[in-house]
Amino acid sequence: MLQFIKSNSLLSLLLFVVLGGLFAFLHTQQGFSYFPWEIKNYLIGQKLNQGFRLYKDIRDNTGPFATGFYQLLDFLSIPLSYNPYVAFLFISTQAYLFHTTIAEFDLMPKLGGLAFGVYLLLFHLSAEFHVPDPALMGLTFILLAWKEIIQQQKTLLVNDRVFLVGIYLATATLFFPAYFWLFPWAILSLLFYSGVSIRQIILVLIGYLFILTIASLVFSFRGNLPYLWQVYRNSAFTFHLISWQESKLVLFSFAPAIVMGIAGLYQVVGNPKIRAHAQKAQQTTIIWFFFSFISMANFPSYHRINFVLLIPPLAYFGLNLFYLIKKNWQKELTFVLLLSAVFFTAKQDQSSLAIAAKTPDKIPVNGQKLLILGPEIQEYLHNQMAGPFVNWDLAKPLLSQLDSYKNVIIVQDYFVKDQPTYIYDSEGYFAKIGQHLPHITQQYVLVSPKLYKKK
Repeated sequence: MLQFIKSNSLLSLLLFVVLGGLFAFLHTQQGFSYFPWEIKNYLIGQKLNQGFRLYKDIRDNTGPFATGFYQLLDFLSIPLSYNPYVAFLFISTQAYLFHTTIAEFDLMPKLGGLAFGVYLLLFHLSAEFHVPDPALMGLTFILLAWKEIIQQQKTLLVNDRVFLVGIYLATATLFFPAYFWLFPWAILSLLFYSGVSIRQIILVLIGYLFILTIASLVFSFRGNLPYLWQVYRNSAFTFHLISWQESKLVLFSFAPAIVMGIAGLYQVVGNPKIRAHAQKAQQTTIIWFFFSFISMANFPSYHRINFVLLIPPLAYFGLNLFYLIKKNWQKELTFVLLLSAVFFTAKQDQSSLAIAAKTPDKIPVNGQKLLILGPEIQEYLHNQMAGPFVNWDLAKPLLSQLDSYKNVIIVQDYFVKDQPTYIYDSEGYFAKIGQHLPHITQQYVLVSPKLYKKK
């Protein structure tokens, strides 16, 4: 089996694409519930197309390029159930970039379609990877930057194409702001392992600032530039610690990739078979891996999908096993063990999702215009969302500080612009709104615990 995959036949790549598409289809047929952050992203697209402004009205920390993509999905009427297909399109593109970078620059000889297949395989470790999340979409541009850096390192004659490195990294940052920390990775990789000049380093910086400037101008025209920079500062320079429970979940899901990556890296250290330009690529990827951990401290949340930044380095290190291990039966056994480990991890993940899918709905309302004053975002799946409160953790301070006249006016405008038929108040904010805006709350009557209906 491994010999066929390692052949240079296009059939091996097509086989992986067909299998990946089949798994995406099977995932849509499982009947699992959607992740809360997946629903949030879907609702952001809806609210943007309804005229609400990003960050000023829609208080969220999702990157602007990602929200623009969700807006496009909503504009094209692509339903939430198609998310696995959209995500697979991104993953397949990344796998092809990963594969062509290794093949084009001869980083590992005679691997054929194995790099493509291993990359796709590792993206089946968790069902969260079947969602077009900002971290997943931004990773595409990190891989483009990686490919460009390796191209510049292959010879000592660095050219002005390094400008593209800055463009790719800025684009990735505007998808997922925590990717800001990959910019130092690019600079250090070029300084240490290429003949880059100061002028070309400045070109990288100009490329980075060029994209950020264009995004700033767009937001400036809409009057919400200060809110964009506030989100950017909070995302790139506010550090968080992952909890022990979250870290256990991440370590379990990534265990096959981590074990394979560490074993492959161990094989590489001091091995004379690694060529000079391949050594530069290995060292560049190690620096990527290091800065990934700094980036983790800026993650807005510690869902497993946000850690996809680790998969390309781990996959690249792990591929050394299939290059440096001498005996064919050992290579075959390594691949079978990897396949089995991924299958076991994915099966455990699906079991936990199946349990979560059995959670009953809390609100006895269907097909109505609904505003939820609480974190129960999944209830919007069967109703039309009113108001822009897609991220309750960030929207809650607005309702908690109604002593401010500015906040009262903002909340009143939201009700005038998009008044709900039902309000579900799980955290007791309806009464607080009534203290400052009684003419709004008096239009509603309590019909069941925590649920209000417009008269």
